[in-house]
Amino acid sequence: MLSALVSGRLLRISPVRCAGTPDIVARMWKRHLCASCAALLASVLWAACSGDPYVDVEQGPPCDSTAECDSERTGTQCIDGRCRCPGPEEESCCEPGAREEEGDLCERACRSIRECNATRCETARDCPAPVDARCGEAVCVVGVCRLALPEQLQNQRRGDCTTLRCDESGQLVAEPDDSDIFNDGNECTVDACAHGVSVHHPKEAGDAEEGSGYCDGEGHRVGCIRDEDCGTPSFACSTSGRCVLEWCDNGVFDDASGETARDCGGPCEPCRAGQPCAVNSDCIEGVCGPDRLCDHADCDDRIQNGSETDVDCGAPSCPACDSGLRCHAHASCKSGVCTDGTCVDPACDDGVKNGDEAGIDCGARCLIACPLIISGKET
Repeated sequence: MLSALVSGRLLRISPVRCAGTPDIVARMWKRHLCASCAALLASVLWAACSGDPYVDVEQGPPCDSTAECDSERTGTQCIDGRCRCPGPEEESCCEPGAREEEGDLCERACRSIRECNATRCETARDCPAPVDARCGEAVCVVGVCRLALPEQLQNQRRGDCTTLRCDESGQLVAEPDDSDIFNDGNECTVDACAHGVSVHHPKEAGDAEEGSGYCDGEGHRVGCIRDEDCGTPSFACSTSGRCVLEWCDNGVFDDASGETARDCGGPCEPCRAGQPCAVNSDCIEGVCGPDRLCDHADCDDRIQNGSETDVDCGAPSCPACDSGLRCHAHASCKSGVCTDGTCVDPACDDGVKNGDEAGIDCGARCLIACPLIISGKET
């Protein structure tokens, strides 16, 4: 007869055939005996049997069918001849807070790997903080670390076609949200989201919805799209959507009619850079240089030209625009927030680190304090 001290209990084992060792350990599993106990007993039987195989408790006891796995209690199924958890993200472990050495108090069952690896604690300070400070806070519940997650994040960046949520680890996860549409302030585009990306499709050619003018079908607002839009037979609609005199495309430099170069300037199409000009309006980019030649747009020429969204700002090569000025994207604004085509002031709920904030919507004028980072741990 064999004897073994297991968790403070002296177990006496009647003589058995070594081939029956797996069944003994399996019965211990089913009777809720802790895994460490079963493992120790298996090692005793191993020694006694001089090398006969025994059950690896971590692999689950052997089985011929799921009915032998007590699946209603443990959640295991008979897979490849052993009682195992069916899910790839599951493993068999004690109820969080219980220890293997507590014997029958350890209710082994299939649980998520994260739940099986939960940290034990006495206070919340023993627990790891969420990966992102906006994802709630760590709490200690019945000796086990948990995360108190917000049901819905309030600090969402508007118009980015995504919604942020917190996963079980406290990490921010961005999910496509095609209802979170960005308004680019251009009445000649149709704003939409496509699989989490902001898109702006040109409207069909026709009247602009607001004020005077027309949409050219390519996303631009123009003065005309047909000759009759110009209101008089002496004017025609140019290829760029401007009403110009009919002789503006005769291939001749009509100086007496106001042209500054052949078929451009004055009442005709504006001229390209390097062509003669008299005033800024004679030039495509709106800059008539001191040498009376059209020049390229610049970020300090005091004119809205080139790709600027307002005067000398908003273009990729220019500074961002102040609040109240026009914009076509968040990046056009100093605050990082463009709403309905206008830059707006920083706010404590806009989902952006701006103004004098120390973090995203925290610190400074915001009522929410930013988390402190001490020895690599947010507190």
